[in-house]
Amino acid sequence: MIKKLDLYLASRFIRMIVVAVASFVIIFVSVDAFDHFTRWVDKEVSAGAFAKYYFYGLPYIIVLVLPVAVLLSSLFLVSSLSRRNELVAMRAAGISIPRIFLPLLIVGGLTSVFELGVGDFIVSNATYQQTQVERVEINDQEPINYSRRSNFPHRSPDGAILDIGFFNGQTAVMTDVTVEWFDDSSNVTRRLDLDRMAWVDSAWVGYGAVSRVFGPSGALAFSEADSLPIPEITEVPEDFGSRQKAPGEMNFLELYGYIERVNLAGGDSRGLMVEFYLKFFFPLSNLIMVFVGAPLALRNPRSGKASSIGLAVLLAFLFFSLLRFGQTLGHKGALPPLIAAGIADIVFVALGLLLLARASRA
Repeated sequence: MIKKLDLYLASRFIRMIVVAVASFVIIFVSVDAFDHFTRWVDKEVSAGAFAKYYFYGLPYIIVLVLPVAVLLSSLFLVSSLSRRNELVAMRAAGISIPRIFLPLLIVGGLTSVFELGVGDFIVSNATYQQTQVERVEINDQEPINYSRRSNFPHRSPDGAILDIGFFNGQTAVMTDVTVEWFDDSSNVTRRLDLDRMAWVDSAWVGYGAVSRVFGPSGALAFSEADSLPIPEITEVPEDFGSRQKAPGEMNFLELYGYIERVNLAGGDSRGLMVEFYLKFFFPLSNLIMVFVGAPLALRNPRSGKASSIGLAVLLAFLFFSLLRFGQTLGHKGALPPLIAAGIADIVFVALGLLLLARASRA
């Protein structure tokens, strides 16, 4: 009987999650399409380009709405079980509240694994393809040629910012280059202006170099050189000739490797460590939403759908506010990266344990 009950609860929960995600996706796409409708009609965007644009945007939308869908579904399911007296029958058969919620928690854990996989390995590439569809098929622009491009910035692992006038990947030469280094307060500590920067004997060399070093008291050290080795720039030409992913676009393996390069270059990796831990903590929000939503629905089992939706929105707002709060403190160094990334999960797990304990005693 227990196995049949588990399958019954899990199948109902999965159906509710699928319906909720589909509903959120339809609303999201409809609102976004309506916002772009006039501009795209003027540009005579084809139906194929329209479909491709939103197809590539689907993984990001699903990852964004899945925790809220899981929370809403858990509230709906438990409320439904209570209204139809199914929950009373289960407890009368000697099944405890934690045991009743077990299949829901398992489904929540599986959605966390699903979100980790989709969010970490699919979203960034799909989002990039979406930007390419918008650039080429909607805005009628040429695709970016990363081996020959002009006027673009590049962030080096040691924190330096390069402003590159033109890069030729075939000759490994850049022209009109400005390199700036910063302190912890984002003040410029050193600036290099280069007529040309070339890859020579496996290292970067600047030509026509003008160097400025800014002291803490405002003192300026100025120098010029016909040629100047720049060992601080550790990237190879291929790093400039390919699309540079932002830390948020990297999967956890890429981000971990990037953090190691930043540490080797002497850069500040605190913010990057926060993003690394968030790669794991954010997908866990699906499991945690079940952990909080299911016992919370027992406190007011006769509440209607409108109340459940309002409660889901409120809890989601609190969770994402805590997530953003911890992320900000972690980037500023006010909290250790692990605590900063997990503060929302920690608070909601504590809330879930409290609610589950009360529900078990009721």
